[in-house]
Amino acid sequence: MLSNIFKGKEPIFVAEIGLNHNGNIDEAIAMIKAAAECGADAVKFQTFIPELMVSPFASSMLNEEAFMKKDYDTINFFKKFTFSKEEWLRIQEAAKKYNVEFFSAAFDIPSVELLEELNVRLYKIASSEVTNIPLLEKIGHTKKPVIMSTGMACEEEILSAIETLSKNGTGDIVLLHCVSLYPLEDSEANLRRVLSLKEKFKLPVGLSDHSRDHYAAMIASAFGAVVIEKHFKLHSKHLCPDSEVSLEPESFSEMIALARRGFALAGSGEIKTQGRECNTARGARRSLFAAKKIPAGKDLSMDDVIALRPGTGIPVQEIYKYRGKKVLTDIDEGLPLKGEYFEQEQ
Repeated sequence: MLSNIFKGKEPIFVAEIGLNHNGNIDEAIAMIKAAAECGADAVKFQTFIPELMVSPFASSMLNEEAFMKKDYDTINFFKKFTFSKEEWLRIQEAAKKYNVEFFSAAFDIPSVELLEELNVRLYKIASSEVTNIPLLEKIGHTKKPVIMSTGMACEEEILSAIETLSKNGTGDIVLLHCVSLYPLEDSEANLRRVLSLKEKFKLPVGLSDHSRDHYAAMIASAFGAVVIEKHFKLHSKHLCPDSEVSLEPESFSEMIALARRGFALAGSGEIKTQGRECNTARGARRSLFAAKKIPAGKDLSMDDVIALRPGTGIPVQEIYKYRGKKVLTDIDEGLPLKGEYFEQEQ
């Protein structure tokens, strides 16, 4: 259970290192250390075999001019960001050293098997893999918690993914609202989808944020997001694939502070008196006082009473309960009324 891994903490803050390590193990470890120092609870990577990720003809098939102008094919591009098992072990050890949870988005079945060898405690499913049924089945068989992004996905696709994971053994799923644009504009963020996902699928929901700054995290947390995932970089001049949607440590720390405040400000939504409000009510609410001297033996009338602050006596809403009751003792003008001053029903 995620609650066991993160000791019930909410929201959980995930520094998405992704590919921003540039395939450099030392850079990856430095990013883990920096993420831990600025308050991240977890660091997330991406694990894949390039040949199982993309066709060598992907660029021409998609007519991506940006790729074609650079002198490499897509497989070689992704190869730059892979690590050996030994390097993954070093990354995992660094996460333990700095007391953050290490996990990764697996993009193929051999990568799930590798992560199982590392004994990861949870999995990430990227938005691109929501419809990858064989991969979902493989991850489901691990019976480990899953955090699944839902960018590009419609309701039917999300439901199918949930059902596939569940029937194969996954019992703990968190959905992340995500818009698969890098970066996205404010008008595209659609943060109310956090609420819609919660209502539709009855699962915990978080945010995978591709905006340029940290304000979406605060709003999503106020909507009840239990996980906030944000791309992370070492500094403003850090050249990396997702730099434009990544936060450097100072901004990441600010995001955490804002999101925690948003989560706290939102509260539970229960319609009830807050604990400290009771003291306010004693001073601000009204109770019944004698509007004039009331002699013993009189049946109390509306003219005999006035509703004044503080609300420490008979509450004003009980005025009709006492109207017409016999007064047992003289009550001086201005005194608060008490139940013992009136004849009780037998």
